[in-house]
Amino acid sequence: MADHNVEIVRAMYEAFARGDTATLVSYLDPAMRVYDRPLHPEASVYESPEGFLRFAHSDWAAFDEVSYEPQDFVARGTYVVVPIKQSGRGKGSAVGIEESIVNVWRLRDGKCVELRNYSTINEALQAIE
Repeated sequence: MADHNVEIVRAMYEAFARGDTATLVSYLDPAMRVYDRPLHPEASVYESPEGFLRFAHSDWAAFDEVSYEPQDFVARGTYVVVPIKQSGRGKGSAVGIEESIVNVWRLRDGKCVELRNYSTINEALQAIE
């Protein structure tokens, strides 16, 4: 089961990188919830696959050449922890950014039901233990 969850999450990142929104959304449960990083100044909760896309579009709207490079896929029960190298160039400023974030996906019956975002791997692992 854990390996299957990792393969689902890996396929989602591949679809995301290709811009294949239809495939990406096919892995999301209708009750999907996305949580911003807890310390994010405008932290929000996004509900449904459409909410997930609104969350993703917030980066696409702010940055050119935005990319998310998974560094690892760590299975923990129903969770898959994915440290990410996020990079891009600000649309208005053309300033390059690069930061590390951690995505924590929770899956049920082959669908992603939750995505939580953290600044560090330690925060992410503490949240699911």
